[in-house]
Amino acid sequence: MEFDSAALCGCVESPSTKRSVSLHPRLEAAAALLGKTSVLADIGCDHGRFSAAMLQRGIAEKVIASDISAPSLKKAEQLANVCGLSSKMECRISNGFSAYSAGETDKAVILGMGGEVIRSILSRSDSFARSLECIVMQPMRGEAELRSYLYSNNYRIIDEAVVFDSGRYYQLISAKNGAPCQLPDCFEKGFFQFGAEAFNKRDPMLLPLMQRYLCIIEKKLQRAALSGGRPKRLIFEAESTARLISAFLNGRNDDCSAKHTD
Repeated sequence: MEFDSAALCGCVESPSTKRSVSLHPRLEAAAALLGKTSVLADIGCDHGRFSAAMLQRGIAEKVIASDISAPSLKKAEQLANVCGLSSKMECRISNGFSAYSAGETDKAVILGMGGEVIRSILSRSDSFARSLECIVMQPMRGEAELRSYLYSNNYRIIDEAVVFDSGRYYQLISAKNGAPCQLPDCFEKGFFQFGAEAFNKRDPMLLPLMQRYLCIIEKKLQRAALSGGRPKRLIFEAESTARLISAFLNGRNDDCSAKHTD
């Protein structure tokens, strides 16, 4: 689609600014987890809406927005120009953190990619990723694989959120270098589909997400049973999710308080 001024880039007229960028709920949740920063790295920035919004709201003083796609990055540059942000929003072609230098950014966001892709970005640029104050991630899928990597590779998950946006649930994770928290007692060992931080703060969207996930797993088990199968992994997923739902509903904070391992 051809880029055409404010309407297509998400800019709308505002009394306080020439143009302002609106965000979908999942990106609003990412902004809330991010907090203020001097220089933000927006990895896989696409058309640059999140970068522009962070500058307009004063959450970031500068953004280095990057994407592996040159056409997408061109649209991010056009958006920055339309919104009067060109002096604060630098755009780079980059595969993950490959075009970033140590010390030039404080925080990063990696939004809208698969969990396995995010995991690969972190592992390929391990030293750079660990130097950041925090990394806010929003996987489209593969949440369990991403959390497993974080717990196994000395990342501390510091906050999480669950958002319902356009008919589906999204899980967001904020993490930084440091000793990970132990999973609460009500989390089965090796079960990373849902986040302990979201559980402990009783995120209101976590319960319906877990209930929907349990329904999906139970339907898979029913289909497997028709052919005489009972996949152990599906049974584990169903039992682990049911246990979390029960703990959530019963308010078992005594069993579900995360403890630091450092």
